Amino acid sequence: PGTRSHVSMAVIFIYKVVLAVEMLILAGLGILSLLNIESALQNIINRELIVRAGGALFDIWSEPPIQPIFKVFVFNVTNHEAWLAGNGSVKLAVQEIGPLVYRLGWPCVQARTSTVAMFRETWWKTNVVVRSDGQVSYDLVKRFELVPELSSVSPDTVVIIPNIPFFSGAARMAGQDMLTIWGFQSAMEMFESKMFIQRTMEEVLWGYEEPLVVGATMVLPEDEIKVPGHFGLLAGRNLTSEGEYTIWGGGGPGGLGDLGKVTAWKGQTRFHAWSTKECNAVSGGEGSQFPPGITKQSKPSIFVSAMCRPIHLSFVKEKQVQGVQTFMFEPDQQVFNYSAPANQCYCVPPANCTDSGVFYVAPCKFGAPLVVSWPHFLDAPYHAQRISGLKPNEDSHRFHILIQPVMGMGLSASVRLQLNLDMMQVHNLPPFDSLPVRRLLLPVIWFDNTIQEPPETLLVLLKDALALPATLARGAGSLFSALILIQGSIYLLFTRTDRQTDSIGLSHQNSDF
Repeated sequence: PGTRSHVSMAVIFIYKVVLAVEMLILAGLGILSLLNIESALQNIINRELIVRAGGALFDIWSEPPIQPIFKVFVFNVTNHEAWLAGNGSVKLAVQEIGPLVYRLGWPCVQARTSTVAMFRETWWKTNVVVRSDGQVSYDLVKRFELVPELSSVSPDTVVIIPNIPFFSGAARMAGQDMLTIWGFQSAMEMFESKMFIQRTMEEVLWGYEEPLVVGATMVLPEDEIKVPGHFGLLAGRNLTSEGEYTIWGGGGPGGLGDLGKVTAWKGQTRFHAWSTKECNAVSGGEGSQFPPGITKQSKPSIFVSAMCRPIHLSFVKEKQVQGVQTFMFEPDQQVFNYSAPANQCYCVPPANCTDSGVFYVAPCKFGAPLVVSWPHFLDAPYHAQRISGLKPNEDSHRFHILIQPVMGMGLSASVRLQLNLDMMQVHNLPPFDSLPVRRLLLPVIWFDNTIQEPPETLLVLLKDALALPATLARGAGSLFSALILIQGSIYLLFTRTDRQTDSIGLSHQNSDF
């Protein structure tokens, strides 16, 4: 009996050691699971963000379930005759007219156009090609449909605006030989061109017949004439592609860190507008999907083809969108500051390189005298005070985007930009040589392209995807805790058995004695 007792004690001791080791292993695995399983699961989910045919999110990426609202405001010039006769003593005055509202995202039917109104706008990607190197090319098509019930003006509303083709032609005459200038002057006289013209809102946006652009590339570059013989700020852009985009789809050498980054536009990887190779490179995000894992220190950017450059963003604040955490980003405060070192490369004539709050796009637009700013010259006080009737407002005119940081998805945005005409005196070219001021930026139109909150179905899917890793991690933690409890119970059972065995062994020894 004594021998059996010692054997039993040895077996129990071995079991106790094994159980103790198992408990330590389970505890360690439990801690590791809580630390790593959530991250691992999130990485698995994030891999579904890779753009590929048949992917879980491919349909949402190619046909976003959103309905952007596109608002258009036109600046009606109210005193152009007094200004032209004032020799600089009179401020040019404007009155904001609008909005015309369009909605993007409805069945493909011919959309009616308008200027300061709301329009239905629909986006979809066509000709999608997923390449073996991880790049994805596509054409982005937009369709605008007027929403009269949301518009505050009629498409037939008449406004007075500067004659953009007229000013554009004059700007292109600077530095030309006398024969070319004489040809332009003859065209002006033949067509009785005026500096300021009356047009309806619809014509301003979607086009009107303009004799100066009929075969006259001296006035506008061929690439800018979408409808032959017509000029309009959105002419030829309804139900058409903006040009082929090429982006990293998340499956290339840079992985998800490059997701959504634009590498080429219209087949070109660089522009020929700016002074350095870096600034001429096509770069920036496509705007709807950013790399996952966005932080408050991240500096995402959006490629803006109309400006031939990216707009860099900075974190502003956190915001909840129906229970989903988002980070609000706005354009960096230095993005339109020519004094900032990063913007020196954009200092190309005719830009005023001491300026701030505006961006001269003439080098990007074949010399057209156009300047981009925030609406009402927000952040450009020098230019705002030179025009009467402007009221810059932070809430109404600031550009912002909401990004879900974990997955890098853009959920909401208000993209607000203003187009201005750079009116300059031109030597030896009447009537431009007698403008009341040497140079003036005149607001023409501003756009508010707002992507409201995504549909409830998409938010539900997003919430589930964001909650799943934490839920499974908690489940794994609970499982490991249960296993530890079971192993602990067995350990205690063996400990109790061990004590009983010791007691029995001692009683045997005492009786034998």
